[in-house]
Amino acid sequence: MKRNGKRTAIALTIAMMLSATNGTALAASPEIHPSHIASATKSEEKLPERATQIVAALEKLEPALKTLTKRTIEKSESDEKLLKLYLRSPESNDMGATVVFDSKTGELFMYSASFPIWKQREIATDEVILQRAEKAVLELLGADKRKQIGSPQLSNAVEEVDPEDLIDPLAIYRLVYYPTLINGVEILGIGPGIYVTTDYAGHLLEVSSTPLNLSGVKVPDPKTALTPEALKKQYFTPERLDLGYVLEGKDAKPGIQYVWMNTPYIDAVTGKQIDFIQGAEIAGDGKRNPDNLKRLTLSPKGEPLIVKSRADGEKVVASLFGVDTKEMFTQYNTGEVDDEFIHSWSDDDGDEVSISLDASTGEVISANNWTETKSLPVPLSKEEALKKAISVIEPYVAKSSTEWQVEIFDPYKQPKLADWLIELNEGEGEEGEDTGIGTYTFIFHELHNGLPVFDRYYWMKVDIESGQVLKFIVNLPEIEGALPILKPSVTEQQAAEIVAKNLPVKLSYFWPNYKGKEAPFLTLVYTIDKSKGWPYVDAVKGTLEWGEYEE
Repeated sequence: MKRNGKRTAIALTIAMMLSATNGTALAASPEIHPSHIASATKSEEKLPERATQIVAALEKLEPALKTLTKRTIEKSESDEKLLKLYLRSPESNDMGATVVFDSKTGELFMYSASFPIWKQREIATDEVILQRAEKAVLELLGADKRKQIGSPQLSNAVEEVDPEDLIDPLAIYRLVYYPTLINGVEILGIGPGIYVTTDYAGHLLEVSSTPLNLSGVKVPDPKTALTPEALKKQYFTPERLDLGYVLEGKDAKPGIQYVWMNTPYIDAVTGKQIDFIQGAEIAGDGKRNPDNLKRLTLSPKGEPLIVKSRADGEKVVASLFGVDTKEMFTQYNTGEVDDEFIHSWSDDDGDEVSISLDASTGEVISANNWTETKSLPVPLSKEEALKKAISVIEPYVAKSSTEWQVEIFDPYKQPKLADWLIELNEGEGEEGEDTGIGTYTFIFHELHNGLPVFDRYYWMKVDIESGQVLKFIVNLPEIEGALPILKPSVTEQQAAEIVAKNLPVKLSYFWPNYKGKEAPFLTLVYTIDKSKGWPYVDAVKGTLEWGEYEE
């Protein structure tokens, strides 16, 4: 059963770069909603010369905008410094656009257009999307503005509306984000910067900016950061690499790899790994707890984990979650999304269980349990939770696979609030508080020649209070049969040196944020380059490579 994420177990901690804006919400923005445009009345307002030039540039970039001949210019009711140009089609109120300008300078403040202006039949490549976004920024905002923002980041998220929907038959979009530069350094994450949204064919749907306000915020000088060489010497060490096999490696061939285990956000001044919320140092500097890595001998039964019918699904749900769907739920739904077939059972109280299948084979990919149950008299210990997890997977593990490794992730505890939050009297939980995420997470990897097979695993969460499995993921690659015995040509130390020599690191600003409260300072951080994928060292060739990964 083929899976796109070659090392999802490792990549679970990797945050995806971008999340896109809701396509339906964009099309129904109050600025471009047909009823709003229709209610506008003509005024004596005129566009400044620069605004006129921008409209001409927009029509050159998107000739279809020329068909929106009903045009009205108004001052913004909420901000007199802004001037709005409404464009709508004389034939259809579903086709409209709004362009907002600075009333004095005529510079672009925001542009947005509705989906139906274009029929999305073609699919533009990433390269074309980036080229069109870059041209839009230069033509609409100017070269000087372009110098103030960083490299474009293209989202891999799209939104597709049901093709039977007559309003938006195929509303798919892409988001290109240009981060703001400070002292020539980008700010991490989605925040201040320029946003360009296109449909899947690359037509411009929106161009907007989020201003940066650093009033009262301390901004460290990039010169205070460690050099990349000093950072790598301190951080790129053997204990941050994990050696194991992959069934579906490069060119779909088996291999043996030293894989980077962490998602590093490294304080560029101290060289310590930090969390990507408060900016506080991570306990243990992100290194693995050896007590939470165990080898197991399982007693597998080899039962197929395949669902061909609703009845099959009910049996699997009962096996994984101990849930009787006929007794607990009143609603049942099925549907196919992105080559996955989903069965779900729910009730009016919000309780639900679901399983996702490979649409072509019926093999279970994942399952989720969102039901509330009574707590046990005594919460599960780590050992009891592990026994629970083993009892769930043993029926389905192939009889030939007896030697496994399990990595245990302890329940998440909110760390002690960072000093900046304590100073701001956020108060609650200054000594650290339980967030309510009372679960043990287990990742079971099959062993081959004493090493884990990274792309052959079971992953699950077990609730401590109720003893229930909450989430279950299985990854069994399409390739079956015996793996070869491969011998590394490089040691862990040499692999770490290969990573340090060949893996670029990037200096950025990070703005810590906790529960909507932003820190009164920015932090300089180093991150590794994931633009080509997730880094690893081919243990046979001794070369740095990049592999696919998922969130």
